Amino acid sequence: MKALIIYFSQSGNTYKIAKCICNSLKNANINCELFDINKIDKNSLSNYDLVGIGSPVFYYKEPFHVRDFLESLPRLNGQHWFVFCTHGNVLGNFFPSVVNLLKTKGASVIGFHHTYADITVPYYPRPSYTSGHPDAHDLEQANSFGMEIVKLSKDIKAIEKMSIDDFPVSSEEWIQESHRLTQNVLSHALPKLRIDSDKCIKCYACEKNCPVQGIDITIEPPRLQNPCIYCWNCVNICPTLSIDADWEPLVRMAPAYYARYKKELDKATAHSEFRWLIDPRTINFDDPLFKQRKRNNKEK
Repeated sequence: MKALIIYFSQSGNTYKIAKCICNSLKNANINCELFDINKIDKNSLSNYDLVGIGSPVFYYKEPFHVRDFLESLPRLNGQHWFVFCTHGNVLGNFFPSVVNLLKTKGASVIGFHHTYADITVPYYPRPSYTSGHPDAHDLEQANSFGMEIVKLSKDIKAIEKMSIDDFPVSSEEWIQESHRLTQNVLSHALPKLRIDSDKCIKCYACEKNCPVQGIDITIEPPRLQNPCIYCWNCVNICPTLSIDADWEPLVRMAPAYYARYKKELDKATAHSEFRWLIDPRTINFDDPLFKQRKRNNKEK
């Protein structure tokens, strides 16, 4: 058997899970390759017996460029695929959406795995509810999933081609929220980024690390958010904090959203699906990530 794992990883968490699954497959004597989503040749997919795809959850669903990737896939002709993700407080509509896209292309989707992970959006506090994840226990679960998916693929092939639909689902309110937060809605609702040319040192970190090549700081004025998946990675990695926005409206909304998030995490805890690694009562909504970075930058 020959396997391929395709991943998009923003802060490294999804990559950790992808690597665990890949190593597990290799330990089962499976020839497994690991590729960033922007570096995979879609025409090579037919060379594999088993393909996995994973990404973080953005706005309660798959990131927009991951959706574009799935929509551009060739016919998959019953090929076995599995899906995994990392996410913060809410899983959302990720699995139903991705599975539907894969099935439309003719894939046979046979497995699912999700892992809680830290949140790194500038307007939310840090630590956040899911800070500390993924930890060693989460990585071990990813390793176990890799072993299970190999056996499952072999068992299904021994019987007949089929798909499995028992993926984890969120409550209807979050699924509806994912439908509401379209790319067009987010482009109007979220703050516009700006760059301070006097502070920018032209390190090109933002440009090189934009997952959709939406930044060009070599031109005047610089091109920002064209296109954009609203991941805020450019904001978080800028060493001089040259890229910024008016985050305060979103900061004021955070407590209300966190009250909803806690209800979901309490449910997951009751079903042994989530483990608190921090005390949720210690969350400081007056100290979001962007303020922490500014403070730390001044102290250097």
